[in-house]
Amino acid sequence: MKKIIVLFLSIFTLFGCGEELEFNTPAFLGEKDGNLWEATSYRANISNSGVLTIVGSDNFETITLEVNSTELGIHDVVETTSFGSLRDIEDVLYSSNNAPDPSVQVYPASGQIDLKEVNVLEGYVSGEFYFNAFNDSGLTSINVNKGFFFKVPLLSVAVGSTGGADVNCATASAVVAATLINFNAASPGDANYANVCNAYKTALTTQQVACGDDDGLIQDIIDGLSCI
Repeated sequence: MKKIIVLFLSIFTLFGCGEELEFNTPAFLGEKDGNLWEATSYRANISNSGVLTIVGSDNFETITLEVNSTELGIHDVVETTSFGSLRDIEDVLYSSNNAPDPSVQVYPASGQIDLKEVNVLEGYVSGEFYFNAFNDSGLTSINVNKGFFFKVPLLSVAVGSTGGADVNCATASAVVAATLINFNAASPGDANYANVCNAYKTALTTQQVACGDDDGLIQDIIDGLSCI
């Protein structure tokens, strides 16, 4: 009898997971410190040097995954140019590139990004990930576990592209202009200020991925925003 119950629960779980994927396409989610974290916006791009960047935001926090190639399989984020990071609601950046303070732990941060699909023709990427990350001081850490991204759209593909990135960049820039109008009309303390500010920050992040940010000006604007 117990075996039958276990089998039934297993079948129910499998069908449940399949249904969740079906009704959440694309998707970018995981667990942050044991709590569900699910992005409301997500995008990816491939740079001229072949670096794949995947960004997800829930309008309050942003997770960035950067992989130093588009080769399928597991990419470590320790002592490599690949990394995982999270910028929280207080604008604190936690990155797997930051070393922990020796008083916290003696071994470095850990993590992996497992690329399952990089479909340039249809324009999406899929995979799984986890990482531990520290703030600049190395004294505080966060853990992102059980992460996966499924058919996250490629906004731009610079490698071998024929100009499609320019259109995506123009669209992203137009969204920034629209959200900037709302942001300038709001003031800290307004009931909707946090939502307006985070919408502007998300639009800037989209523009950064779609257009690039070689001079760091977009990142400077993002760093200067306090949406609390």
